[in-house]
Amino acid sequence: MAGVGLLLLLVIIVVGSIVFPPAEWIPAEQWGLALESKGALGMGVFVLVGMLATSIGLPRQLVAFIAGIAYGVSMGVVLSLCAALLGCYLTVRVSRRFLARHIGQRYPKFISTLNGLVKDDVFAKVLALRLQPLGTNLLTNVCVGFTSMPLISFMSASAVGYVPQMLVFALLGSGIRLGSNTQLILSAVLMVISILIGLLVYRRHSQRDKEF
Repeated sequence: MAGVGLLLLLVIIVVGSIVFPPAEWIPAEQWGLALESKGALGMGVFVLVGMLATSIGLPRQLVAFIAGIAYGVSMGVVLSLCAALLGCYLTVRVSRRFLARHIGQRYPKFISTLNGLVKDDVFAKVLALRLQPLGTNLLTNVCVGFTSMPLISFMSASAVGYVPQMLVFALLGSGIRLGSNTQLILSAVLMVISILIGLLVYRRHSQRDKEF
């Protein structure tokens, strides 16, 4: 249902942008030019703010959308992905440093269950979660901080899983800024593909778990 909801929202944005050109009701181009005019400093600030925002639960898709408006598709994906991954890393580290011991002492069975879940096939499990169109990104990061999951596996799987939707929303943002109906429609098509890939990976992994 979450995937259907996100897809419906995306379709509404695309159709609305075609019927009512964004240039008429939001200063998208001005936003982009304002960020671009700051050069490397602006990029650094964007990544820093995006990192802090995603670390406390702001949707990474929104960060990618803003990056697409400001920097276009390619650079938008790169910058928003860096911001999301840094935010993810920050949340896990804070969780491990300040919460893990307390939670472990108070809810030992819960922590034991979590460690059991991430004992095997870490990359595949994290990838399946990250490919979901709407997920509890903040909760996932906090819970990983309670476990002994290797950060390299968690971060690499997150990086791969983040890419499809970051691309979709950076493309959407870029299309709105440029007034490109083709990019808007393409973003909707890619969103459908992203949802299908996420469901396929999730189902295959679930079936494999049942077999064992």
